[in-house]
Amino acid sequence: MPETQSTVAPSAAPPLASLGRPPRLPARSRVVGENFTLLFEGGRNRSLFRVLDGCIVLSQLLDDGRRQITDVLGPGRLFGFTIDGRNIATAETLSIARIESLGDAELHATNPAVASELKTTLHRLQTHATLLGRKTASEKVASALVELSRLFNRSGVPARLSFHLHLTRADLADWLGLTVETVSRCLNRFKREGLIDFNHPKTMRVLDPERLEAAAGLTRKRAARSAHPQN
Repeated sequence: MPETQSTVAPSAAPPLASLGRPPRLPARSRVVGENFTLLFEGGRNRSLFRVLDGCIVLSQLLDDGRRQITDVLGPGRLFGFTIDGRNIATAETLSIARIESLGDAELHATNPAVASELKTTLHRLQTHATLLGRKTASEKVASALVELSRLFNRSGVPARLSFHLHLTRADLADWLGLTVETVSRCLNRFKREGLIDFNHPKTMRVLDPERLEAAAGLTRKRAARSAHPQN
């Protein structure tokens, strides 16, 4: 789909839970189509970007062409971080998306809000490394559904979460280090067991959030935090 561009007020940006707005700079927003590559891994880039709406994935390619999705970004997240001025990952849209350019990344380098986003990114990468290395296939798929329901649920009814599944089965496989067939088997089993429901590959409903979190191994982590509260 060809890229379209429009200018909107910067105030439209939804806030991150832990991210304040960087210093006011001339901000430009644009709407881009589905499956549009915004940044290429290793390419030159000097700007930070904020996701205003839609879904963007970050990925890296192996020499043989295999793709590893390293993060899934929803509204409020930042991307465009570089090392020595070069992108550390490819950024592409999985839906029609609206993004905002925040200007020269170097101007934001010492901004506390950007530092907070970097901490969030580091935490997510560490969590994903644990998922890839230690979780079972079922736990990986369940974890992905829990995460995506939190990112893209707009129903406001936590008891029956409904969200648009922007990732295809192949995208989920590239994110979770699984085959497409394994992802499909896990989704179908969760549907049979009454954890989720879907009549279309892109529409997902979480019928039993607690059991889905248990399948993802997340309830044990929450119980551990409750047993050892931080001061």
